[in-house]
Amino acid sequence: MPNSFSIRPATQADISALSRLVIQLYAAELPGALTGPIDGQEALFRFTLEANGESALKNRYVLCGKNGDILGTGMIQFSDEPTFERAPDGTVSRAFRLLGMPATLKLFATVARSLIGAQKHGDTDSALIHSVVVDEILRGKGVGVQLMTHLEEKIREHGVKRSRIQVLEDNIAAVPFYKKLGYKQIWKSPWWVSILSWSSLEMEKELT
Repeated sequence: MPNSFSIRPATQADISALSRLVIQLYAAELPGALTGPIDGQEALFRFTLEANGESALKNRYVLCGKNGDILGTGMIQFSDEPTFERAPDGTVSRAFRLLGMPATLKLFATVARSLIGAQKHGDTDSALIHSVVVDEILRGKGVGVQLMTHLEEKIREHGVKRSRIQVLEDNIAAVPFYKKLGYKQIWKSPWWVSILSWSSLEMEKELT
């Protein structure tokens, strides 16, 4: 099945499809954090992606089916490049309008908790792979491996020899997946983080 997919750089035309995948990413990483009308959720993430301009698409790749449908995405953060702003100016007010007050407060409170004790990527000899998600209908079928392999190859082309990912420790689907790909744990949140938030891991792979 993986051979029936192609991977290419993301473009502005992909924004709507990317917003739908971001919703799935939240459901996988922070279940229950994102609520409110589904069309409002999609509109909110379209706004955040569009507000970021080219930085929302830089080093972001999309996995496409035979008919061109976007079924997965992933992004690379190199240490010498600016980080992608997940909540650009206007996000909070837009969320209140699109999701409603209870859903907005829940979302931002959950996201804030998830950032407690988070590791900041600053290693110049590695690149961070993030925002990886495959459409739920394709999970467990080898498609994620194809996407990760492509992202790792792009890191090699950049002259970087190690890739890193950050994942919540209790993400029972993601942690084993990355281990099978050869990623090894190099960092874990301090013990006290689990009292206030969720423990996270940083994993690394040597790209040979």
